[in-house]
Amino acid sequence: MEFSFARFSSRAVAGRAVALAAVSCVVLTAPLSEARAQRLLNVVAHDTTLEAMPTVSAGLLTVRLVLKGKARRELVVHRVPVGTLPEDVVRGAAGRPERWFDKWSFGGPAVPRDSATDASVTMDLRPGRYVMVAYEVDAAGRPRGQRYLWRELDALQLSALIIGRFSTPDLRVRVKDASIEVVGATRPGQRTLQIENVGTRAHEIIVGRLKPGKTTTDAQRWNRDGAGEVPFVYIGGVTPMSSGITVQTQVVLQAGSYVVLCPGRGDRGAPDNARGVIATFRVS
Repeated sequence: MEFSFARFSSRAVAGRAVALAAVSCVVLTAPLSEARAQRLLNVVAHDTTLEAMPTVSAGLLTVRLVLKGKARRELVVHRVPVGTLPEDVVRGAAGRPERWFDKWSFGGPAVPRDSATDASVTMDLRPGRYVMVAYEVDAAGRPRGQRYLWRELDALQLSALIIGRFSTPDLRVRVKDASIEVVGATRPGQRTLQIENVGTRAHEIIVGRLKPGKTTTDAQRWNRDGAGEVPFVYIGGVTPMSSGITVQTQVVLQAGSYVVLCPGRGDRGAPDNARGVIATFRVS
């Protein structure tokens, strides 16, 4: 198993703890114009280490995963509950079990599309401690649950105003336990998708453009069986996020028919892919 530890002196750790305890957790909603000024955190994944700033300002944060090693990776941001050590939270991530995402998982960038080395997701982080876990992903896009890097992250309330409103998306994707709903219409170009988990458990999504001659049924079959030629061009996605979490991600859309899949292969009950959870939309 791979680990990347961010070590700090006891004085630095105590200082961060005091900062977290001293601030008020009152959340104010910023005007839409201010919401566009959310912070950016670059998370650089090397072969054996995960590089990122250890602290960010609480509120809207765009997490950008940058691949600099040989392995392809996805990223998950997970809150550390009060009274729990980050190491204990990460220990529960081993194997990528479904139950680990039930609470406190804010998702993150899925593996970047083949033609890119980076992917981004914007999320709303309240003040507190978090861990970032970067799972290795194989050539078929399947996460290797026992191979991951991780790093701590503190979200600090550095001002009285915490930006807490997302910008207006081009499409809204509402993910339920047995269905996906896509709301809105859009044109080709770089577009913002808002992913809302309105189900009762964790969900992740994949967005793909159907290849010529391929259908939604082909995509459902591939998602269920995990075998054969992939019937769509992978555009992007979001890693598992807990119930009630909303994030945004940007994708580049071309004219064509698209599918939104829940690829979850859960270890409890019938997984999403077995249920055929899928939605479609068209860009023209």
